[in-house]
Amino acid sequence: MKICDAHTDFLTEIKQKEEREQYVKQIKKVVGDICCAVFTTNSTTSVKDVENFKLEIENYNKKMDTKLLLAVEDLGFVKTKNDLFNLIELKPFSVTLTWNEKNQFAGGANTKSGLTKLGKDVITILEDNNILIDTAHLSRKAFFQFARITKKPIFNSHTNIDKLFRHNRNLTDKQINKIVRSCGFVGLTFYEKFISHETITSRDVALQFDYLIKKFGYKYFGIGSDLFGVENKFLPSDLKSYFDIKNLIAELKKLNYSNKIIKAIINKNFKKFKNNIKKS
Repeated sequence: MKICDAHTDFLTEIKQKEEREQYVKQIKKVVGDICCAVFTTNSTTSVKDVENFKLEIENYNKKMDTKLLLAVEDLGFVKTKNDLFNLIELKPFSVTLTWNEKNQFAGGANTKSGLTKLGKDVITILEDNNILIDTAHLSRKAFFQFARITKKPIFNSHTNIDKLFRHNRNLTDKQINKIVRSCGFVGLTFYEKFISHETITSRDVALQFDYLIKKFGYKYFGIGSDLFGVENKFLPSDLKSYFDIKNLIAELKKLNYSNKIIKAIINKNFKKFKNNIKKS
């Protein structure tokens, strides 16, 4: 089965275009829909840069028959109405309002700030233009404010579970319940620092899914790997690329999950969510 991934950072973390193309050639046979983030926080990104990345992944999709989706991580670079509407014309699949700190739109996970008035207005504009808000990196206050005003299923592309490991970037059960009740989607990362104080393996990631499935069912969860957004040393020892997903599958089987549920997690849940978003 092909892997669907709600969040990877290879577009901005592999610096040379030729190397990015080689990477896509390597993974194209094992991946389905993957959200390719343009990470803007630590750069001087412009809308034109986002457009160039969009053209690049469209070329891969056409030339290599891939299904790469454009995502934007942190709208802090959007300073004017023209910036916003030029970005909307690019039709990204999803955007995060901020990263971990506060910007003109919202408070990030390292803050206790909520949505700003401008942020609330921008949410309405984006949703009216069928652009999905990714709640990854929002503060908890901003998340719950967003949950009250959104008209869409709630999306969190890459996170883990606060009940299992306390972290500002992880979701509480109350947040997860909001997402599930909205028929949304949660992508789990492979990032050690969201899962444990110790070195982890694919079994630790499988246990994250195990918790979610036992408490909330299996239909709203999948992979949000954060590959390339996480240093290799902070990835599980046996889960450092898409080619290692077989190890995660093996661990899920050891936990007695059926092929049906495993396929849902690896592929079908995200595809279903993506198709539902188009209809909503």
